[in-house]
Amino acid sequence: MRNLILGLVSVVIVGNGFSQTVSTPIVGFSNYNLAAGQYVFSPSFTKAAVYQGSGTVSSKSLSVSGVTTSSLAPTSFSDGRPNYPKCYIEVLTGTYAGVAFDVTSVSANSVTSSDFPEALNGQSISFAIRDHVTLSDIFKSDTGFAEYSDVISVYNSDGTISLRYMAGGVITLDDFSTEAGHTPVYPGTGVIVNLGSAVTIKTSGQVKATITKVPVYPGINNIVGTMNPSGSLRVIDSTLGTSLAAYADSAVIYSNNGSFSLGAIVYSDGSSPTDDNFNPFSSSSSPTVQNGSGAIINVASPGYVTLNSSVTP
Repeated sequence: MRNLILGLVSVVIVGNGFSQTVSTPIVGFSNYNLAAGQYVFSPSFTKAAVYQGSGTVSSKSLSVSGVTTSSLAPTSFSDGRPNYPKCYIEVLTGTYAGVAFDVTSVSANSVTSSDFPEALNGQSISFAIRDHVTLSDIFKSDTGFAEYSDVISVYNSDGTISLRYMAGGVITLDDFSTEAGHTPVYPGTGVIVNLGSAVTIKTSGQVKATITKVPVYPGINNIVGTMNPSGSLRVIDSTLGTSLAAYADSAVIYSNNGSFSLGAIVYSDGSSPTDDNFNPFSSSSSPTVQNGSGAIINVASPGYVTLNSSVTP
């Protein structure tokens, strides 16, 4: 069931073990009630921009003003905690619009991303800088997570999987002692959660008013969500038809009832998403990806999956 109020979106969706409540104009919140089992989980909100401007990329750097750049720098722990980027640069214009590049270093008046492609050097772009959404933002101590047993699996771009647990009220590495709640969850991506009993996950943030381009890599499982906090996304309304390589790449959608059973396999004919017999989906046959969930995508070559905004800027 969906109730939509203009100016303030209010949605209540109840599914088979996966229910949510969303209230949002530009910022909002979602509550996800998950039964015991295994899920693909992908947050639909971002954090507000801490800086927005325009500039020319020079040596993979951008000039900024009016912001304390030290607050944008990656973590630099020396006590055993893993170090991660704290912020990312979201390109807002041009070929790379929608792509998030980690802030890898800072100076007094600039930010640098070693991830910027060479093609961006010398280009003038509009951009925003945002703090990463982290595991601690999503999985809090009051969610009902069972300490030392419920597990969060983070699929990394190099093909490795990092396991995270709740221990002593905080997210930790698999040693149950080293804090790792600052592990980032990149825009449009997600994690796998395994639950021994029911939990309620509460997320909040900004509804993203721009497209999101999620990088996907060959040889690994790429988790891609919807960035749509107001409801489910039909595959025929997604960009999978053009984001997936024809007759080769695939997107697998799993059930949201905790069983992690196969829901659908999606391919592309080069323009439209298809079933596993390469028949384009119709309005009535199209699978859906629910808000808070995602698909596991496998590709033959590196690329991007574009997620359109659910709101009008």
